[in-house]
Amino acid sequence: MAKRMRMGKSSELTVAGELIRHGLDVYLPCVDDQAIDLVIRADAEEGPRYYDVQVKSVAGYNRIIGVRSPEHQRGRYVLVVHYRHGNRPDEFLYLAADQIRRYHLKDSTWGDLVLNRAERDQLHAQDLADLARRIGAGDL
Repeated sequence: MAKRMRMGKSSELTVAGELIRHGLDVYLPCVDDQAIDLVIRADAEEGPRYYDVQVKSVAGYNRIIGVRSPEHQRGRYVLVVHYRHGNRPDEFLYLAADQIRRYHLKDSTWGDLVLNRAERDQLHAQDLADLARRIGAGDL
């Protein structure tokens, strides 16, 4: 359990660092009881916009466990999946709230989300650089 928690925290910090590198303001909550691992603040003409971010660290493909139920997401909510690979560079993929609803298994006990190869291939352009660009432009 401790190793899994360390890998999860490592992914959260890696994602935060990458988003900062892409010019976003990223905040780390003191507690994680709302499935919010990071908060992004983006300036806009009407005032700041905030995005709740859940980060999931996975070693394999297809099933992502523990994704917050779409019914409990409020406001601007983003899921970032960090695919950890030992023998090649890691991959990052984000999903907006409407995409999470599309892939979330409604009857799953653990909040399963299924992203098979075909779905991942369709979403391949949704990396952290794209997320930063879309948030900066107010497109998300």
